[in-house]
Amino acid sequence: MKKIILFVILLSVCYNAFATEGRVNGMGVNPIFYNDDYLINIFPQYLTQYMNNAYIDAYYYSYYDKTDMSQYSGGLNFRLLGSNFGIYINKDFPVQFEYQYAKLEKAINIYIAKEGFGLGFDMAMDHYNSNFEPPGESLVETTFGVGGKMGYDMSGFDVSVQMHFATGISTHENIVEVKDNVLIVRGAVRKKVLETYKSVLYPAVTLEMKTMDETICYPVKTLEEEKTTLNALCIDPGIGLNHWLTKEVLIIAAVSCGIFTVKYTDSETFTETIHSSDGNCTRITLPKLELGLEAHLAKWLTVRAGVRKSYYYYSTKYDAMSKDDDLKLSYCDSYFAYNFGVGLEFGKFVIDWEICDDLLWNAPYIVTGNDSDFAGSLSMKFCFD
Repeated sequence: MKKIILFVILLSVCYNAFATEGRVNGMGVNPIFYNDDYLINIFPQYLTQYMNNAYIDAYYYSYYDKTDMSQYSGGLNFRLLGSNFGIYINKDFPVQFEYQYAKLEKAINIYIAKEGFGLGFDMAMDHYNSNFEPPGESLVETTFGVGGKMGYDMSGFDVSVQMHFATGISTHENIVEVKDNVLIVRGAVRKKVLETYKSVLYPAVTLEMKTMDETICYPVKTLEEEKTTLNALCIDPGIGLNHWLTKEVLIIAAVSCGIFTVKYTDSETFTETIHSSDGNCTRITLPKLELGLEAHLAKWLTVRAGVRKSYYYYSTKYDAMSKDDDLKLSYCDSYFAYNFGVGLEFGKFVIDWEICDDLLWNAPYIVTGNDSDFAGSLSMKFCFD
């Protein structure tokens, strides 16, 4: 049940929340509502607009817990034989397993695009074989993930479809064996409308469907097997306004809504009996408001800031194996977040830095003598055109 709850929390954010580029994180606004290098992850055909660039990205998995694991990745966009290519290494795969070591955290992504059409291929694999466990308690973990993306410009609409599959097995000898399979299908559509020399609107919608099953076997316990199956759906329509107050100041305002729903079934197999239960969760967001600012203060200096506020209704129902354990819950709540960022440009180098609020409120170590976190994410781009 704990894994189901964690999965619900992660999926309800949907996949656009996991931008790694410093500019996107510095403003905090959903990147589908404006143009940025990150669009390649959503619409592969946009690779043609960001050619001859090299990237290095670094970020923490948790913005608030810098003791959590960090991740580093790199990429290169280049032209070859009349086509546009992009190769990225060490990026997160869309599926992450909760295994001890083999988590699918390092993927390779290959893109090719030409004349409004783009394709992407993603692959990740991980393997761990422990030689340090006591005899009869070895730990072996193996995971594999593969996926593809297709994007195209259709009569002025940006359209993309993605599909990813991952499988994994973790075997702790004579203790427990865990098997997982996950399939994710995603879609996104957006269109540029009402464009003037100072502003443009981007209505957009994203869709995500996920199905997963997990089997846990206990070879030496009365409880022989646990099995969980889950199906989830997330839909998020919205609209974003890009308005240039001046040539140096860009305002991005977006409003969206969304629905996230998941249904799951649990079963436990004992020596002579099988117990089963099922449940469902629904989260409705209405509305989510986002506001971002990007100001070019000098040729080499850009500052960014963003705020987000969302209101949502959440309900869950869990029919347990025993009626005494049945659960029904519903409530309304809201969420608020803010971001700060800085962009530095030196010749062909661009550095985008998401500033941790800890650094702003507590000041740097050199001033106070107290530790303060420097950045939640940091990106460097080099243009070699």
